[in-house]
Amino acid sequence: MKKNDLKRIFTIAFIVYAVFAVAFYYLSGDQLKYRVAEDKISILEADSVTPEIVRGLNVSQSFLNTVDNIEQVSLIFTKLYRDGKGLLTIDLLDGDDLLYRKILDVEKIPEQHRVYLEPENPIRGLKGKTLTISIYSNSKVNEGVSAMMNKSISPDGSKIMIGNEVMEGSLCFSLSGSEKIEVSQYYWFIMGGFGLFLAALFLLSYHKYLNGRNNYLVTAISAMYRYQFLISQLVIRDFKSKYKRSILGVFWSFLNPLLTMTVQFLVFSTFFSSDTKNYPVYLLCGVVCFSFFNECTTMCLSSISGNARLITKVYIPKYIFPLARTISSSVNLAISLVPLFLASVILGIAIRPQAILFFYFLACLILFSLGVGMFLSALMVFFRDIQFLWSVLMQIWMYATPIFYPAEIIPEKYKFIVRFNPLYHFIGNCRTCLINGISPEPRAYIFCLLFALLSLLIGSYTFKKTQDKFALYL
Repeated sequence: MKKNDLKRIFTIAFIVYAVFAVAFYYLSGDQLKYRVAEDKISILEADSVTPEIVRGLNVSQSFLNTVDNIEQVSLIFTKLYRDGKGLLTIDLLDGDDLLYRKILDVEKIPEQHRVYLEPENPIRGLKGKTLTISIYSNSKVNEGVSAMMNKSISPDGSKIMIGNEVMEGSLCFSLSGSEKIEVSQYYWFIMGGFGLFLAALFLLSYHKYLNGRNNYLVTAISAMYRYQFLISQLVIRDFKSKYKRSILGVFWSFLNPLLTMTVQFLVFSTFFSSDTKNYPVYLLCGVVCFSFFNECTTMCLSSISGNARLITKVYIPKYIFPLARTISSSVNLAISLVPLFLASVILGIAIRPQAILFFYFLACLILFSLGVGMFLSALMVFFRDIQFLWSVLMQIWMYATPIFYPAEIIPEKYKFIVRFNPLYHFIGNCRTCLINGISPEPRAYIFCLLFALLSLLIGSYTFKKTQDKFALYL
């Protein structure tokens, strides 16, 4: 490998990092600065109702705002089967300043209906202030609504007034929004510091290379550069063998995720589609990502044992074989993304610029799969039964990952299982970027990168420690 080639690789790698740092800052938007507030006010269980809200009677609820950005306030109303007529006005106030107003036709309010106040833009800068929900109507007697309330429980700073009378308890209302991410104000300092670290690492590695002292980074790059023809031939071989004597050929990579999604949609749509926004794309995104992981790890499993004749006769860096299988699976993944994006467009999902961040989580998924694949390929040499155990484990892993069902249905006591499932994070964040068109919060990027690097570290360490014994067991 020539020094100019190494210099070019390091330069391109640093430019890619710099472009990513700038693009991420502008694409992530408010999600870089704010996350879902944990100190939200949850709605109380009702045990009574307010008097009928009619002309001349004002019902107000004062409360202490616990979020930085107010995104949603909700209340529950009931008509107690009265004839609904007139208009109901709900104001959100900061003292005498009107923050948001919602006007409803009383006749169109169903029995025990939850009403949402959702400002077009979040209301910012009022955390810690006492705000007021004011409710009034022009309805006549026996034509108005009542607000559901709880007489025995009251959040901190909460006060309810019926006309001029202060009452114990609280309206059944909720408050949700987002809170500031303090570390976000140091974004450029952190990314700049990491950029300097990369620059120092590249310069040090290049200096050692010029002095004839290779390190792990240069050795890995040199091996990839030296054996790039072999890697490309292995990828082409895997690709051809997969579609050998197949009538559909490459088209099967388009058709397979669509058929899988169709079957699962027909089976599970009755249970989950009404609770999940854009359920077909939600399902297809999960199918595409999990199918890649399943295919990649299964192919890597036999990457060493399946090339025993070549490994025992010619010296080749053995990690090239699981790497080639991962690249081959990544090509199939790229083909599978075409129907995913086509389905998104057809079903009316707006592809926003934030969808570019989708590929970050795919890259993390690929690195994670490579790490798992290297670990499995090493184990397979010594324990051939691992191929049967892995197929069973993949079935369990599939049902433990929210692919066809929403994560919200999992009972709270079992949610820790999902949180420790890397595929839940990879797939969930891909859906957030593609379907919702927003960036996940910053810790989602860190978690996914840590999962990927930890898998790659464990896989490569296990592979390196055992590779000298492969020839004895092949």
